[in-house]
Amino acid sequence: MNLLSPEVEYIFEAVSDGSQRQWTVEEKEVILNSPQLQNQLEKWLNNSLSDTCWHSENYKMIRALTKSPTSNLPNNLFKDEEISIPF
Repeated sequence: MNLLSPEVEYIFEAVSDGSQRQWTVEEKEVILNSPQLQNQLEKWLNNSLSDTCWHSENYKMIRALTKSPTSNLPNNLFKDEEISIPF
């Protein structure tokens, strides 16, 4: 049984399915209005960052919303990252 609303499902899907889809304006509003969701997304970010499923703008948004002195997320993860296509 899934307890997440469809909006929240799509928000998590964007950072877990490998599409690296940027959140829509509506999804960003849901996130901005829910500290609990922000906390869940920060935890997901900490646990899934190496999966490369995060769009850089989604990463920056969560990083900015949850930044604290004890945060262990890098500030410039996507700053100078080169995109390499293997073919």
